[in-house]
Amino acid sequence: EPEISYEVRVKPGRAGIDPEEPDWEVVELEDGEIKNNADIYDNLTLAEANQISGMWRQKKKEAEVREDSG
Repeated sequence: EPEISYEVRVKPGRAGIDPEEPDWEVVELEDGEIKNNADIYDNLTLAEANQISGMWRQKKKEAEVREDSG
């Protein structure tokens, strides 16, 4: 089973200097690699990107708990 992780990063080609600018993206990584471009949410402010990656991590954690208890 692949190791899923989430990364907040500056969208390629963007400056990523002003956290209020929509220069950030959240990517879902499988074993450290992007497997599907649909797994990229872009045009986010830094706060939005952090919020989304946090939600994704929380969902992943809840799913793992369910698998363990099931």
